[in-house]
Amino acid sequence: MNRLLASLFLVSTLALPALAKEGGERWDARVVSASGEVTVHPADGSAETAAEEGMPLDQGDRVVTASGAWAEIGFDGGSLVTLRENSDFTLERTETDSSSFLLSLGSLLAKIEKLATRQMRVRTPTAVAAVRGTEFGVEVEDDQTHVGVYDEGQVEVLSEAGGAEMLQPQQETSVRRGQAPVKAIALRRFLRHQKLVQRNRTRVREIRKRWKALTPEQRREVRGKVIERMRERRRQIQQKHEAARQNREQAQTKRRQNKERVQEKMERRREEIRRRKAGNQ
Repeated sequence: MNRLLASLFLVSTLALPALAKEGGERWDARVVSASGEVTVHPADGSAETAAEEGMPLDQGDRVVTASGAWAEIGFDGGSLVTLRENSDFTLERTETDSSSFLLSLGSLLAKIEKLATRQMRVRTPTAVAAVRGTEFGVEVEDDQTHVGVYDEGQVEVLSEAGGAEMLQPQQETSVRRGQAPVKAIALRRFLRHQKLVQRNRTRVREIRKRWKALTPEQRREVRGKVIERMRERRRQIQQKHEAARQNREQAQTKRRQNKERVQEKMERRREEIRRRKAGNQ
């Protein structure tokens, strides 16, 4: 019975993005900080843009970090998700009563405020982590997902195979494709991120102090300005590339003309020598 319930729960969770309703209260999600090559792929399919501090994120947006890069995403000023390098993260559903995020590659560390009756889930290709307000980490590699809980809260980890495992503080589990989660063990894999988790606690306090609520109109305005700046940078880059192309073509034309002039000069000299020889004969 437990296996059946877990399976039904997982199926309903996988369908969350399709069931999202319009008009519900949404998380005020923003890029709090970014370092290195961090790219936002807008949900509307428009051109990707470089992540900027303060950039509002919409439902369906995808955030990708390159090698050596990282990004912090804040939610209402009280929760923080830190994406580590080589990660691919999608805000599938941002409604506060039931939100869902997809980590298809890489790793994240999160400090989520108490959710009360609200639901938050982090999906991966092999598992779903149901968050209840906690400090936790998720890592995705190949066909395996790792989930760990630090000092606060609980996370229920469900597998596509139908199994489930409840993590308490200082516990972790792993889920391979097609298998149930392994029995929870004491933190081991996630201990290496302990310092970053402690940093996140400080960061949440800092972010909360300077967080200013934005109306939907203000979010659209700020987001639009970021996207327009990126478009302008692209235009400038294209103009530079076009100018560089024209300079290369001009240089090639000049070299060709110089070569042709040298060849003509040499040919005139050879012709002059032939005439002199003919006159001496």
